[in-house]
Amino acid sequence: MTHAAKTRNWAKAPAFTLVEAAISTLIVSVMFVVALDTVGASRLTQHRAAMITRGRFFAAVLMSEIRAQAYKDPATNPIFGPEAGESTATRADFDDVDDYNGWSGPPTDRDGTALANSAGWTESVTVEWVARLNPSSVQATETGAKRITVIMKFNSVPEVTLGGIRTAW
Repeated sequence: MTHAAKTRNWAKAPAFTLVEAAISTLIVSVMFVVALDTVGASRLTQHRAAMITRGRFFAAVLMSEIRAQAYKDPATNPIFGPEAGESTATRADFDDVDDYNGWSGPPTDRDGTALANSAGWTESVTVEWVARLNPSSVQATETGAKRITVIMKFNSVPEVTLGGIRTAW
């Protein structure tokens, strides 16, 4: 066998050309960008779900506190909203549902202690008299039913709204 017969003819050997390598690199790059975009969207969705869950927790804590209060203030001449002598700095003196009307602030315990992981959150409450047979109908006078709406905002953006009804019965 001659030396020429033993050597391989590299010109005829199958191999990637520079164009094929560039196209392969482009395809892999596009797939990588799409995969990263999908992972980013997934993380954003998980973060949003966690935020909504946290907001629902804060709203539920406040709603439970409000619904545990008396329907009407035990005072002789109660007014709608906080009565004289009831602080609006904390909710410690609130003793009936409508005292919470107009309440706004960071999520706290009734005594004003901040709730854990509540940075950036604010809560606001609206209490309204509503028709007993139609709670979506707001009334101007006492009806025996009050609709409570708690809105939780994160960085001033509403995230969660929780509603409830408290009746005199």
